[in-house]
Amino acid sequence: MQLHSKSKQILKSAFLVTIFSIFTRGISFIFKIYFSRVLGAEAMGLYQICLSVFYLFVAFTSSGLVTVLSRRVAEVRALNPLDRGLSLLSASLMVTIILSSFMVFILYFLRNHINFLFSDERAKPLFLIMLPALITTSIYGIVRGWFWGNKDFLSFSITELLEEIFRVLFSVLFVSGLFGAVLGERGIVLAFVVSDIMVAIVLVILFFIKGGRLRKPSLFKPLLMPSLPLTGMRIFAGLLGTTIAILLPIRLMAGGFSTAEATASFGRIAGMANPLLFAPNAIITSLSIVLIPEMSENGIKKQNLMLSRHIEGGISFSLVISGAFLILFAAFGSDLTRLLFADNKSGEYLQVASYLLLIMPICQITSSALNSIGLEKEAFKSYLCSSLFLIASIYFTAPVVGIYSVIIANFISMIVNSIMNLYFLNKRIPLKFDFFKPLAYITIFSIPWIMFAKNLRQIANNLPSLITVLLSGLIITILYIVFLYLLGLLNIGGFLKFKNFSTGKHKQNAT
Repeated sequence: MQLHSKSKQILKSAFLVTIFSIFTRGISFIFKIYFSRVLGAEAMGLYQICLSVFYLFVAFTSSGLVTVLSRRVAEVRALNPLDRGLSLLSASLMVTIILSSFMVFILYFLRNHINFLFSDERAKPLFLIMLPALITTSIYGIVRGWFWGNKDFLSFSITELLEEIFRVLFSVLFVSGLFGAVLGERGIVLAFVVSDIMVAIVLVILFFIKGGRLRKPSLFKPLLMPSLPLTGMRIFAGLLGTTIAILLPIRLMAGGFSTAEATASFGRIAGMANPLLFAPNAIITSLSIVLIPEMSENGIKKQNLMLSRHIEGGISFSLVISGAFLILFAAFGSDLTRLLFADNKSGEYLQVASYLLLIMPICQITSSALNSIGLEKEAFKSYLCSSLFLIASIYFTAPVVGIYSVIIANFISMIVNSIMNLYFLNKRIPLKFDFFKPLAYITIFSIPWIMFAKNLRQIANNLPSLITVLLSGLIITILYIVFLYLLGLLNIGGFLKFKNFSTGKHKQNAT
C-alpha cells in the first residue's frame, strides 16, 4: 500500500536529515581521529573538559529556547500556515543575546575565581579562548530552531555540516603550524571559535535569503515559561557533564590513577569511544528532528493515536538501527579504535559499553516526545532523577572498576530515565508498548550474533585488519537485515503511514 503524501514527506525529510547528519558526524569523527593521533589522548581530554564547561553555559543562554521556539513555530503554523513565527524568533534572539553577552562578561570578570570548574588547571586558558563563541553559538542555535519549526530541514542540516567543515579546516591550519604562535590544543580551541563565528554569519545570511525578517518581539511568556524546565534540564545536563569531567578523574585517582592517566582515560571515553558509541544517533537524532514538529502538531490538534504511533514506531525503528551497531561494536570494538585512534583501551571500553545501545533509543525518543507535547516539567523530573543515579554510581564504582564505572552509571541512569519517561507519556497518551517486541528480539539474539561475528573475524584473521573488519562487518550487517526481515521487524516506513485521524472522524484521538 502506497504511503500517504504526508508520510512520504516525513520519510523524505528524515532521509535528508540523516544523510546530512551522517556526513556531519563523519567529518567530526575524522576530526577526532586526526586530533587524537596528532596531539594524543591527554590533549583530547583537555579539549573535552573545555567543551563540557562551555556547553554548560550554552545551556544557560539558549538551549531551552531553541526547542521551545521550534515547537511554538510548528504549533502556530499548524493553526495558521501563513504565520512563520517571526515575532517568536525576534523575542528568542533578544533574550539569548542579552543572556550570552552578560555571561561572557561575568566569566571574564571572574576568570581568577573559576578554577573549580576544571579538574585539570591547564583547561582554563583554553576555555577563556573559547568563551566569545558563547554569543555566536546562542544566535546560531535560535536561528536553526526557527528553521526547524518551519520544517526547513535542508537549511537546518546544511549549516551544521558547514560548521564541522569549517572546524576541521581551521583546526588543520592552526595545528599544522602555519600560524607559529597557535599550536596544539590552543589551535583546536581557536578553530572552534573561528568556525562558530563564520557559521553564525552564514546562517543569518541564509535566514534573510529565505525570506526571514525581524519583527517586533512578542509572546515572551509563551516562550519563556515552558523553556524554564527545559533550560533547567539542559543546565543540569551541562552541570552533569562538567561534574563528570571533574568527578571521574578525581575518583579514578582515588583508585590509583595518576593525574595524567586520569585525564587520558577521560579523553579515551569522551573523545574516542563515545563518538563511535553514539554513531547510531546520526539516524535516531535525525528521526527525532523530523518527528518533533509533527508531534507538536499532533499534540496541539489532540491527535493522540497518531502521536502514539510516531513515538512507538520511532522507538522500534531506532532499536533496529542500534541493534546493528551493538553487534558490530561488541565484536569489533578493539579493532575499530586500534585502526582509528591507535588505542586499544578505548576499544575494550567500547565493546562493553555497546550494550547501552539497547536502552539509549528509548531515552532519546521518549525525551523528545515529552518536550514536543508540552511536558517539559515531566521530562526535567525524569532527567534530574536519572542524573542523580548517574553521579552516585560513578562516585562509588570508579575507584573499584575504573573507567567501566561510566558504563554501569549510564546503564542505571538510562533505565531510570526510560521508565519515568514512559510513565509520564502513558498518562498523557495511552501507549501499547509494541516496541517491547523488537527490544526483546534484539536483546536475546544479540549474543549469538556477536559470537558469530567474532568467529567470522577469526576466520578472516589472515587478511589485513582494515579489510577483515570491513568485510566481516558488511557480512554481519547484511545477515542481520535479512534476519530482521524474516522476523517481520524491518518495516522502514510502517510507523510513518497515516490514516485519516482528524478529530471529527475519530473522537478517540482527543481522549
